[in-house]
Parts: sequence; C-alpha cells; structure tokens
Amino acid sequence: MKVPMKWLKEYVEIPMNAEEYASRMIMTGTAVEGVDKTGEQFDKVVVGYVVSCVDHPNSDHLHICMVDVGGEEPIQIVCGAPNVHAGMRVAAALDGAHLPGGVKIKKSKMRGEVSNGMLCSGPELDVPAGLYPHIGDAGIIEITEDVAPGTDVKEVFGLGDDIVDFEILANRPDCLSVWGLARESSAVLNEHFVMPEIAVEENGKGKFEDYATVKVLDPVTCPRYCARVITNVKIGPSPKWMREYLYGAGVRPINNIVDITNFVMLETGHPMHAFDLSRVKDQTIVVRRAYPGEKLTTLDGKEHILDESMLVIADNENATGLAGIMGGEESEIENDTASVLFECAAFERANNRVTARKLGVRTEASGRFEKGVCPATAMEALERACMLVNMLECGDVVPGVYDNYPNPSEGKTIEASVSRICRLNGVQVPGETMEDILNRLYIDTELCGDTLTCEVPAFRQDMDREADIAEEVLRMYGYDHIPSTLMNGVTMAGRRSESMAFNDRVKRALVGMGLYEILNYSFISPKWIENLGVAEDDPRRSAVVLRNPLGEDTSVMRTSMVPSMLNTIANNLNRGNAAGRLFELSKTFQPAGAGELPVEKHVLVLGMFGADVDFYSVKNACMWLMQTFGVTPAIAAGGDSYYHPGRKAVLTVGETQLAQLGEIHPDVAERFGIEARAYVAEIDLDALRPLEAPLYGVKPLPKYPAVTRDIALVVDEKVGVGTMLETIKKSGGKTLESATLFDIYRGEKLGADKKSVAYALSFRASDRTLTDEEIAGSMAKILKAVEAEYGAELR
Repeated sequence: MKVPMKWLKEYVEIPMNAEEYASRMIMTGTAVEGVDKTGEQFDKVVVGYVVSCVDHPNSDHLHICMVDVGGEEPIQIVCGAPNVHAGMRVAAALDGAHLPGGVKIKKSKMRGEVSNGMLCSGPELDVPAGLYPHIGDAGIIEITEDVAPGTDVKEVFGLGDDIVDFEILANRPDCLSVWGLARESSAVLNEHFVMPEIAVEENGKGKFEDYATVKVLDPVTCPRYCARVITNVKIGPSPKWMREYLYGAGVRPINNIVDITNFVMLETGHPMHAFDLSRVKDQTIVVRRAYPGEKLTTLDGKEHILDESMLVIADNENATGLAGIMGGEESEIENDTASVLFECAAFERANNRVTARKLGVRTEASGRFEKGVCPATAMEALERACMLVNMLECGDVVPGVYDNYPNPSEGKTIEASVSRICRLNGVQVPGETMEDILNRLYIDTELCGDTLTCEVPAFRQDMDREADIAEEVLRMYGYDHIPSTLMNGVTMAGRRSESMAFNDRVKRALVGMGLYEILNYSFISPKWIENLGVAEDDPRRSAVVLRNPLGEDTSVMRTSMVPSMLNTIANNLNRGNAAGRLFELSKTFQPAGAGELPVEKHVLVLGMFGADVDFYSVKNACMWLMQTFGVTPAIAAGGDSYYHPGRKAVLTVGETQLAQLGEIHPDVAERFGIEARAYVAEIDLDALRPLEAPLYGVKPLPKYPAVTRDIALVVDEKVGVGTMLETIKKSGGKTLESATLFDIYRGEKLGADKKSVAYALSFRASDRTLTDEEIAGSMAKILKAVEAEYGAELR
C-alpha cells in the first residue's frame, strides 16, 4: 500500500526523514518495499509568467514569448502551443531541464529565433489531468494559482512528496489504511495519534426512508450494511489536496463523489460504493445471493455469469454490483447524478475471495475484504464520507441512516502471563514495559502481579490468544534484544529420516555419474497422462484433482513422473540443448478411498537424449546405481506401452519389479514435441530401499593374474542376451571374475532367426595362478549350461 508521508503526518508527528521512518517501521514488523518521491520524472521546471507573446516572423504557428521565470530579466522562449497568450502562468522547462522519456532541454534556435527553454503541456511532464487540470496535447498547462514566477512547479502540482510503499501482511488488515498505519507509527515512534473529529451536518430534506429502501437477505455473508443518502449532488473535480493524496497513493482522481469513496477506503480501510439513486429501480437496494445464470455487467464493461454462491447488490429486479468487488454499469455515477446512496459494509472474506477468483476479478476493494474488514468501524467510515461531502460542499446529507448489524462484534479480553511471555520470546521484559507497549498499541492493558489483562480493540482481528500478545511485545521491544545462544542438550536434535538419507545417497550417486537433477511441479495437465497412451483402465489415468488449480495445465497431481521428464526434454531440445542426462527424484500421488489421503510413492526417473546416448546408456546407469546399493537385479524384456516395443526392459529382484526403462515410443515422443530419440528409466525407490545391502568391507587388490577367454555362441533370435549372461555367471564357478557382452552378429551364414552373441570372460583365483586345465573345466561347464538351457552352439 502506497501512502504519502504528507498524508500520514496529518495524524501523527514523524520527526525524521522517510528513509529513517521506513527503517523504524521495518524493525517493528511492518514491511516496507521502498520509498519513492512523486515528481521525479522531471526537474528544472518552474512557474513562468508570459509577459508578452508575438507571432514568429518565420512561422505560421510558432510564437515568441518573453517569460518571467523569477530571474532579473524575462527570457525568450519559442512556443508552438495554440493557447499561449500574454498574462498566463505556465510550466517553463529551463535550459538543462530533464523531462520524461529522456528528453533534455537545451538552448537552441527555432527558425532563426533563440529559445531558452520550453513551455510544457501536461503529457510532456507526465502530469495526469486528474492531478492538475489541463487540456492534454492540445496545448500547454495554464497555472491558475497566483504563484510567484520561478516557483518549482512540483509545489503547484502537488508533487515532491515522499511515498512509502508498505507491504501489509494478511494478518494485519487494520494497517491497510492511513489511519491504521498512523496508529501503528504512533506506537513505534511513541508519538500521539490524532484522529479527525467526525461531525456530520444533516442539511438535506426529509429522512433516509423517503429516498431509499434497503433489504439485507443474507446477514451471514453480509454481517453489517450501512447506508446514507446524499441529495443535490454537484459533480465536479475534487480539491487539490485530495487529488494530491489520491495520486500519491496510486489512485486516479475522477470526480468529487467517487474520489470521496476512494479517499475514505484508503484512509479508514473500508471500501465504499456510491449508487446513483435515479438509476436504481424503485430506489431499492437488496443484498442477496445471485440467481443461477444471472448476468451482470461491471464497471469495467465485462459481462459475468453468476451462480447462487455469489453475493450481489441488487435492485428489485437485477443485480447492480458484485458485493465487495465491483459495482455495475447500471448505477454508475455520471456527470448528471443528482442523488447518491453511499454504501459501507462488511462482507464475509471467504465468500468474497471465492467469488473474485471464480470471475477472475480482483480490485482494491476485494483485496481488502479478502483480508478482513472490521464490521465495528463501518459506520465510522460512512460518517467520515458524509463529513467530506459537507467539507467539499458537493451535496446535502439527508437525516437518518440505515444500519443493519444484527450480531455486533465485541472486543476480546485476553489474559497473559508475563513470565510465560518472557519464556516464549526468550527475552526478559519487565511487566511494566509490556503494559506500556500494549497501551501504546491501543490495547487497553492492566498489570496485576504476573498477569496482563488486555482489552483488544475490534479492529485488531488478528489477536486471539496469549501468543499474539507475546508477538506484539517482542516486535515493539525489539528483535535485536533476543540474545544469541548456542543450542544445548535440551534442544531437540534434528536429523534426516532414513528415506531422506537414502534419497540423498541416490542423488549423490547420479550426480557422480554426470547426470543433472531437475525439479518439476507435482501437479500437471491430465492431457499429459493421455499423451502417454496408457490403457483406459490404467490406474494412472485416475488422478487426484485439485479443487482450486492455477489452470488446466496444473489441475491434477501426477501419477507418473514420465510426462514431466518428457516435457523437460522437449523444452531443452526446443531451446537448442542437443544432449542431456537428467534425473528427478520426487513423489507420485495415487487416489485412495473416500476421505483418505492419496498414496504417495518415492520414484526416480532418468531421462537421456542426444547423439551419445542409447538404450545401453540408460540401462547401465540403472544397473550401476542399483549395484551401488548392493542390489544386482535381473534384466528381461518388458515395460509399458509408451516405450519402444523392441527397446525396453524391466529390472527385477525375485518377484519385485524395481525399474522399467527404454527408448520412448516415437508416437509418444511426437505427442510431447520431441523429434529426437529419448530414453527414460523409472525406478521404484520404495522397493529398492529395503533391498540395500550394507558395505561390510573392501577386498584387497588381487595378487595373481587374470586369465581371459572370449566365447561366441549361436542361439535363436528370441533368446535374451542378458538372461544368458546370468546363466554364464552362475555356471562359471567361483573363479569367474566377470562376464561382459561385447558383440552381437547376425548374418546369412548363421541362418534365419539366428544370432551370434560374444562374451568376454575373466577368470582369477585369489590364492594361485589358474592353470589351463582349470580354465578349460570352467569353460566346459558354461558351454554345457547354455546348451542345455538355450540350445546354444559354440561358433
């Protein structure tokens, strides 16, 4: 919330500059995003008095003006504005002045005549007509005040004030107002807060009931509704001081009636609305729920279709506004408005927030109602608006007021222990100091022994319990008083759980293999699961649906991490990254029974793409990772349908499937926008974790040489080379140190549906050098085993 310092100083003394003030507020818990100054867009622009104005001899539209700018002699300025004339006061940019858009004014000649500056229009100074009236690009600004030449125009336009941009948190809606911030400032600076004395002169004729009828049909979502009628309205511009304050707060001045409602909203924190009574059917205001399918066109010209959950302000026939969000076009204030109904109400925050989100409408008013507007102070804000009507002489306040407040909110009484507050905050603060702090915060407090009895005002809706009192004490006493201490034995020792530690080890292993970790959202588009092409009855198509998603692309919790990985691969390829090795370790979410939380599984997904990767790259990464944890899985053909039918595999231990991997099916890759080959592996970490084998020790380096043999076997095409490798390892005996595949050959000489598979075998004994006879015996066992199980023949 932006607040001009000049406005704040109307209610509290601030004996310091804006930067120091902002620092003091920050240190007591009121965040400040920054301090700006209005009018920084230009400099060296002063009030000038046009002494004379004659036509330029060499131009049909330029004028030569002698302008008094406060110096010893008038200066000559050439001007092309059609409205310039002798005797007017203007905004004169002097030689060396800087204007918006990077424009710099220099002394120059125009058609042979010297020009020592420039006479400016409103747009050239970026001064809106709402702040200071002007005719825009049609001519230069005419200053109507009797101001001495040479005066800085910022003073005339109401610029040059410091603007403090506060960041008000959701728990302090009372500070979303100038009064609230002034009250907070008075406590921080130990200064007196002075509120204006509100007095309304009811100078209108008749009474409220003669002009309007109000019906509140839903007091739950509208706990308080106040209204007053203003007659003989005179629409016109607001006074300069009000326009200046509104402009500094970031609100565009419009006219006196609308500006009063905006001014009161900023000053008191209560959003208001003004209805043109002549445009309200039967002069009747009805606060009700919308009818299903009811339509409303709001002030921004957009038509909305409403439902029965939404609260509206209506007349006897149609909705005329969204309660607490935005008014409708039908009752908008116009230049010919003669009678007005001022509305000041409190609406239920949850209903307001849901309605605003459903319709995609967010306004200054809705933001305040979402955080919570205090019903108890609504009448005070309404009376302040009527008081301003009296001050501006823009209408007559009709006697009488409508106030529907069936359940008045009462202030809270909280009792707090001084000793408990000290223990909670970790700072020893005397009870008398606490009492003084709380009273400065307008919380009436009495200290009796160890007990503080606190009467919390209605506007402090955030305070409910002793902990809230402790927070107020600490932030005002100063966070810098908290002593620095080391943790002791009483402090609970934090540690990572077994699953977290396991996941950390997995990540370290993958990073060591050269893979890069990625992190995606846990919510995805349901279309991504469809793009995988899984069966209609596949449980992964049944996802947890978010009630309030950011959009359709993030509307369900993911049941598989493959779509997220494929989307990441597609994004990298589209941005020119031709190769990559990635991994993501996160959770999938599967719906459980009614009323139960989703089933969460820890899953690791690997993704590889580029010219230097293939099926074996992703397979070897999975095998090496599992062997790191002491697990040696079996590999077999298989996997989901979104993998290539001839380039996929599953890794198992016994009956437990640990992983599936392979090349993504070209059709699936195309649906994700991937034009290159992509390889993916999915590893079930919840299944892998229990199988982790502890490392009991390391083996010494071998003393005796290894003996190597190559073996080439001819087998049927359908025989898996991986399963045959496992058979070789089992039948080779204890001396078989390693067995690896190094070649697969297919050719006409082998015959149809045949292939030659070559393995490199390494034999070694730990206590001796192996003899040829021992090696021959082991080779014979291997050949016998593969012949019996696969019909293999030695090539």
